[in-house]
Amino acid sequence: MQDVPVAVSTVDERAIENQQIVGFSDLTRVAPALTINENPNNNNIALRGIGTFAFSIGIESAVSVIIDDVPVIQQLQAFSNLSDIARVEVLRGPQGTLFGKNSSAGVINIVTKESSEEQEGHAQVTLTSDGEKRLETGISGPISDKLGYRLNAYTGNREGDVTNLESGAKLNGERSKGARLRLDFKPTTSLDGRLIADYNKRRIEGPVTTFLSVPPGASLRGVAPIGPALVGITPGPDNRDVRMDDPGFAEHESRSIAGTLNWKLDNHTITSVTTWQDWEFDFLTDFDGTNLDQLGPQSNGRFHGGVTAGGPYRSRMSTQELRLSSNGDGALTYLGGLYYADSRTERSYLRGPVSNLANWEARSGNQTAAAFAQAEYRITPATRVSTGVRFNRETIEVDFANRLPTVPAIFDGRSRDDATTGKIALQHDLAKDVMVYGSFATGYKGAGYDVSTGFNEARVRLPVAPETSESWELGMKSRFFRNRLQLNATVFHTDYEDFQAQSRRLDPLTQAYENVVTNVGELRTRGLELEVQAKPINTLLLEASVAWVDATIKKFPNTNCYPGQTAAEGCILIGGVPLQDLSGKRLSNAPRTKLNLGATYNFPIGESGYSGIANINGQYQSSVNYDLAANPLADQKGYGTVNGSIAFFNPSQNVKLTFYVNNLFDKSYASFVGDNYNVFGNVHVLTQTLPRNSDRYFGVRMKYDF
Repeated sequence: MQDVPVAVSTVDERAIENQQIVGFSDLTRVAPALTINENPNNNNIALRGIGTFAFSIGIESAVSVIIDDVPVIQQLQAFSNLSDIARVEVLRGPQGTLFGKNSSAGVINIVTKESSEEQEGHAQVTLTSDGEKRLETGISGPISDKLGYRLNAYTGNREGDVTNLESGAKLNGERSKGARLRLDFKPTTSLDGRLIADYNKRRIEGPVTTFLSVPPGASLRGVAPIGPALVGITPGPDNRDVRMDDPGFAEHESRSIAGTLNWKLDNHTITSVTTWQDWEFDFLTDFDGTNLDQLGPQSNGRFHGGVTAGGPYRSRMSTQELRLSSNGDGALTYLGGLYYADSRTERSYLRGPVSNLANWEARSGNQTAAAFAQAEYRITPATRVSTGVRFNRETIEVDFANRLPTVPAIFDGRSRDDATTGKIALQHDLAKDVMVYGSFATGYKGAGYDVSTGFNEARVRLPVAPETSESWELGMKSRFFRNRLQLNATVFHTDYEDFQAQSRRLDPLTQAYENVVTNVGELRTRGLELEVQAKPINTLLLEASVAWVDATIKKFPNTNCYPGQTAAEGCILIGGVPLQDLSGKRLSNAPRTKLNLGATYNFPIGESGYSGIANINGQYQSSVNYDLAANPLADQKGYGTVNGSIAFFNPSQNVKLTFYVNNLFDKSYASFVGDNYNVFGNVHVLTQTLPRNSDRYFGVRMKYDF
């Protein structure tokens, strides 16, 4: 990674274990400029401030997540346990030339472990103070001299950290299980490949938000006073209590198969990658988050009094890629390829039984065909230039049926778009281990139908336009003092056109707010990233990374006001619709500063044969606003957390015992803040999503290798 002109952070198996990276959200501990916004039934992954947060099934992510060559269809799929992982690579900036159209902001590439050359296995048990019980096991080895295997499985159960005072149940806990089988084969000296089958399932009890702030006068729909829902609850940033009649659930189930073949010729290698995946998601959520019931106890299958929402969701995708790459270390190296993907997503959605009713079914389709090529030419022994280009043709489809008896309607549409992206980079070795580079890349994220409540003929006729970007990057990758110090630095500037973002829009006819995906006219993100690793002595590793990011909306006039925004605050009526100008505002969920610090120390324990590993790591993030419309109430102040662990092991006994603590100083923070102005009688009732890592807990892990 030190030789390629790309800003990339890599975390390997040892770092994953030392820093307790067990879930996808934990990756923010190691990658600068990576932020993850967790919201009930939807999450957002952002790099350098750029990500895609949308409820629509027809809008793709700007950050591509790839697991063993399988690109996830919906980014919510990525939020599963990380088990038996060899390494994780976080590539920042547009990566569309090689990784495709839905990587306009970057790529998170997860690689699982290969089969081992000798028979081996492990079993691991984890217990935590917040009620987690987790078991992992795996076995690997050769079946013959031409075939190897790796099989691993896990199961886990964790109590929630939010208490439902209505029933006494713990919410936001989860149950999960999964298994993966990998076969690595090499039937001849010129042919090798692998086959990976993966299955995982996860169920969350909730997830629910808690009250951050409840001003006087709040009432559900202006009818039911909120007082009964607050009995025993103290709203605030540390509030982990709710009073709900039906907190609901969120359940994921995923299956995937990936096959790779490499055929080595005299001067080239032909590679074929075939993938298939099937992801199912179902959820039910209490829309108002209370025990208030406007119509009295009732049920109609999914609804249980009050206002709830939910519905099943299924995505399937198959891909095929063919690559031809050159062999050898000559002055010119190159690769080219063809790629095809076909994805289908189906969703049913119900909301009711009163107020803001919704009942619809939809199907979204996406077919992508692409051709790409990349080459590197060594001008001198110290200077290289690389360039790449990708042509992409995308066809999107939609079928939408509104099942409300008052406004039954059926819509369907189809659209096609062609795009070409490219990248050029020049790199030069100033010394043996010091490389500088400069690059220019263009990014592209395809058009999409905003398939959500409120879908109509206008959305069919005018799909959300493609998102494009132009990115400049200057970087240095270096090692000094016999590789005891590694220093990587990057300066970047990226301009986005028609950035795809979700906001809330007021319908002037119904006076109800709807979530809509729109195009932000112009957006700029620029900044500096610095990563340092030092090993002053053989037993001590020091790590630090900092990212300063300025993500600013350059042009976005006539967009939606936030709830309750006044004329003095920039909201004016245009055609009876309240609008504002967001030009010059900071982008939502884009902290200016992120800082990671860590130290790992290896030490012997006398002459007992035991050794120890101690790790401490801390993270700091500056303040963010979670509302695209810049609602000042949706702020999260800057915060920092500290995590630590100490492990003891004896190689002769194959046992490792680890004690660890998450969020040592118990700093509570929210990964999302919402203003429920229109739900609670035009009063600014704020709710928050509190992720697991925002609470302190202790854990112990015992691992046995055999």
